[in-house]
Amino acid sequence: MANTLDALISQIADSALRVELAREVGKLKEQKKFGLVFEEHQPELVQLPSLPVRPGGRVMKRGGSSKEIFTVRETVNGSKVRIARERDGQEEVAALADLVTVKRFGEPIYPALVPVASIVRDPARPRHALINADNFHALQLLLYTHEGQVDVIYIDPPYNTGARDWKYNNDYVDANDQWRHSKWLSMMNRRLLLAKRLLKPTGVLVVAIDDNEMHHLRCLLGSIFTPDLHMGTVCVRHKPGGTTTARKIARSHEYAFIWGASDLAVPQMLPRTEEQLSRFKHKDAEGLFEWENFRKHGQGCRRADRPHQFYPIWLAPNGKLKLPKMEYDKKGKQWNTLELLPSGWVEMWPMKGREQRVWLWSHENFEKHPQLFKHEIVRGEHIIYKKRRPNRVGVVPNTMWTDTKYSANEHGSGMIVKIFGSTEPFDFAKSLYTVADCISLACDKKDALILDFFAGSGTTFHATALLNSEDGGQRQCIMVTNNEVRESLAKQLNSEGHFAGSDSFEKHGICESVTWPRSMAVIEGKRSDGSDLPGKYLNGKPLKDGFIENIDYFRLTFLDRDAVAYGDEFEAIAPILWLMAGARGELETARGYGKWFMPKQSPVGVLLQETAFTPFLRELSSRPDVTHVFLVTDSEQAYREMLAKLPHKLTTRMLYKSYLENFRINTDANL
Repeated sequence: MANTLDALISQIADSALRVELAREVGKLKEQKKFGLVFEEHQPELVQLPSLPVRPGGRVMKRGGSSKEIFTVRETVNGSKVRIARERDGQEEVAALADLVTVKRFGEPIYPALVPVASIVRDPARPRHALINADNFHALQLLLYTHEGQVDVIYIDPPYNTGARDWKYNNDYVDANDQWRHSKWLSMMNRRLLLAKRLLKPTGVLVVAIDDNEMHHLRCLLGSIFTPDLHMGTVCVRHKPGGTTTARKIARSHEYAFIWGASDLAVPQMLPRTEEQLSRFKHKDAEGLFEWENFRKHGQGCRRADRPHQFYPIWLAPNGKLKLPKMEYDKKGKQWNTLELLPSGWVEMWPMKGREQRVWLWSHENFEKHPQLFKHEIVRGEHIIYKKRRPNRVGVVPNTMWTDTKYSANEHGSGMIVKIFGSTEPFDFAKSLYTVADCISLACDKKDALILDFFAGSGTTFHATALLNSEDGGQRQCIMVTNNEVRESLAKQLNSEGHFAGSDSFEKHGICESVTWPRSMAVIEGKRSDGSDLPGKYLNGKPLKDGFIENIDYFRLTFLDRDAVAYGDEFEAIAPILWLMAGARGELETARGYGKWFMPKQSPVGVLLQETAFTPFLRELSSRPDVTHVFLVTDSEQAYREMLAKLPHKLTTRMLYKSYLENFRINTDANL
């Protein structure tokens, strides 16, 4: 390519132009990229129906294409504005009701959480959160509240099959888009860069994907997390019957990439399946076991590998096993027997044919547990067997998951049908047990914080609640999903005059019509009509029993920067502070607050007027449960002086400076 460009440049007659082009091509050569290379597309756009249309701002027409972006020139009258198309500057007058404010990703935003609904079954337990938002902006918000605090991120992003299953700049991407792979990578790159910063050093990222983007995603993750932090790739048989491809092969698998945030991240063991437990057919007072050959096999099984474990075992005529008196020759690396074999006794060594193997255990362990061994003659060979019990912790996860519990048809779409009845309002739901095992593999902490920012139908919360019910855990889940409306339905609603941002439109979105209703149903054990959920989980728990869990539903909105700086938006910011403090206790309203805000049930304290610091400090001394303190002041010095007088081990922030700075610096250009 470079030689071709040079040859073409040399043919340009205009010497000045030839020199200029050669110079620019030289610059491009110096900027050559290696590894994964993809087109950096124009920043994504997000519609912000909650923000007013103002002169100088960007807008698009409701229901229009993102290719038609306008700048607001001036207000014509109270209901109309003059707008200019960014592409060519062409002006026109439009009604305010027909426009919606848009921002490009990377522009400063000032988000807030609007409480929509909640379910509380046990106030003492943690509260999960569902956030209705574009996940890029929600991730920016979560960096303010949870940077470096997340144990597990599980995401199931759009697979980019070409079937118009996702949007870029508000337009569906289909198989005819020649840039669809690089658009997908641009979209994922921005989000994964933010996600990495949310993970603890011990945190683990799990990404579900199929063949369409798996090779691109593997390279992208390697560039963000480094290749050596790749913990493994699991191949999941999610459709046992398979889906026939255009080339007449039934595809029955997808993948789960597992990446650690640092070297401190390690995979955890998984519970044994019923199939794995079926191997343990015997039972004694201590529980299930199987008989395994005491002669070691596999890696490290030869005498040269473990010479200490190559020793004789004697079999008495009455069937008892014992060790002879012996001593170890360090120089010769062998055991020497110090007594003669009695008549009628049999001496056994860990031999396989003529090959010298070793025993599974040292001779000390063999002597300590004689009740665990037995002897049999199999096809003329003396065999020693040892009792082997299922590891109570679990089994090391392997890279092939073929159990029927991972079937998306039965435990994904089938679960959706159980919850919603005869209709299936969501396509391609993951098996509940696939997600549960991914979480278990990533973290064994019973109080883990789990994030899913492609939450879809809400399977990650469902899996978290199921795990908590099985081991008494207090895991906490934060879900983020947009409120996308199916394309055909969105067109119909637009034709009827219903657009994004209106209640009549939003009620049909995935978050409003699927994610939140599912979350309510699995907690309460009932459908929206009050009927019990049918069926049982694989552990035997009836779906109708529900879960003792709490969850809050929020809608992400955006604030005016100046209003925040003046302290006029505390009520809108208060839910963010509550979320930062672990979403513990009741989310109390901030209405009627005075000089400070310290709700009774939540570990949050906010000093709103620094002149009241002394009584605020006195109140704080009576609240040892408060973990997060926010001080409203314009003075860095005053903040430091107050900070020095606060009790230790408190998380503190300076409002509103920290809030404004966070969302100014968390722009696309500064990731």
